This record gives sequence, structure tokens and C-alpha cells, in this order.
Amino acid sequence: MAGARSRWLLALAAPAIAASAPQPSDDLAFPFHRQIGGHHISAEFPIPSAMDAVLARADQRLSTSAIAVPGLGSRIFLTNGGWRWRALAKASVSAFAISRPGSELVIVNRSDMVRDLAFNGRRIGGVRPLSQVIAHEMAHGLLRRHFGLAAAQAAPAWKVEGYCDFVAGGGSLSDAEAARLIAAGTDHPALPYYLGRKRVEAILARNGGSVDALFANDDPVIHEPKPQRPAT
Repeated sequence: MAGARSRWLLALAAPAIAASAPQPSDDLAFPFHRQIGGHHISAEFPIPSAMDAVLARADQRLSTSAIAVPGLGSRIFLTNGGWRWRALAKASVSAFAISRPGSELVIVNRSDMVRDLAFNGRRIGGVRPLSQVIAHEMAHGLLRRHFGLAAAQAAPAWKVEGYCDFVAGGGSLSDAEAARLIAAGTDHPALPYYLGRKRVEAILARNGGSVDALFANDDPVIHEPKPQRPAT
């Protein structure tokens, strides 16, 4: 009960937190800009034509969501992972990206647009496709749009992050990496995302793909699937 109250208090405070968070400055911090479809990209470095394909893959992943909004665009800010990222990400500096509730800005850690990669600096689980990262952050926006900010913020983290990784088409850990971490008893920050995605996949498979049922308060309790250990 206390945990539920805490989530609701956080949800009610979220708009004020988002409003007070540092915002990107187009004029000073992000000198390069491109409009690609419905997306406006701002970056610290020139934006190559390869970014078109990255966004096409992100849009394709987002379109697989049952709550997708056709033609939904975004404002995406690409950093080089340096001081601008640290200033904007604050406590989330080890993340691949963050999104701002309300404005729905997507701010990305260091990335390589040509190779479609994003980085968070970790030795394990430190690289994943940039297109997946963008789709993941935009999926957060879909949840907030569909359920409302307060409800989306109050939902269990495993559902929210698991669903966003489900929409994105994967996470930063392979099955083998997750199995090794679990076998070693390692408390890796990417594991909750991995296990959340697996749990979301199982629930959606059972309920016919209903996102509303997934986020219902009375969703069935199931055992978290454990990744298979690699052969020795």
C-alpha cells in the first residue's frame, strides 16, 4: 500500500518535475537540425542521411504497438554523451536516453547514427540499436497518451519498462548475458528491463495482446520467466 501511495505521489509531482528539469537549447547546445518525416532531430554533430533509416526502423517498431498513434512525430536531441548529456539527464546519466513527460522530448546519450547504435558506457548491456532506444522512449509517450500521465507514472516499473522494450523489439542484454548475470547473482541494472520484457511478452501472449488488460490492476500473477543458462 505504501508503495502504491508513493507511486501516485510521484505521478502527481511529475508535471512539476518535468517543468523544472533542464531543457535542451536549440540555439546553443544543438547546432545541427533536420526534419525527417514527423521527427525533428537536433544534434551536437552533423546528421547523416543514415538517420532516415534509423527513424524508419523506430517508426516500424512503434507501429507494432496496439496503442500506436499513426504519424506520431517527436523531438529528438542527440548528444555525444558529454557535459550536455550529463546536464540534461541528471540522475539518469547511465541510461541510453530519457524522455520528458508532457513535452515528450527524447534526449539520447552517445550514439552512432551510421551504425544505428546507442551507448550508455556500461561494459555489459552498454550497447543497443539507436532505433530501439528511440522506439522505447516514444513508447513511454504512447503509454502516457493512452492512459494519462498520472496512471502511466503510477504503473509498476516492470510493466512500463518491459512494455517499452517489448515495443522496441529487444533490450540491451542477450538471453545468454542475462542467464550469466542471473546465475552469478549479479544485480545488473539492465536485468529488470530484461525480465520485465519477458514477463510482458508472456502476459500479452495470454491475453491476446491487450495493453489495457496488461496494465489493469487485476492482471494475473505469473512467475517471471528465467532465461535458459548457456550450455557449458
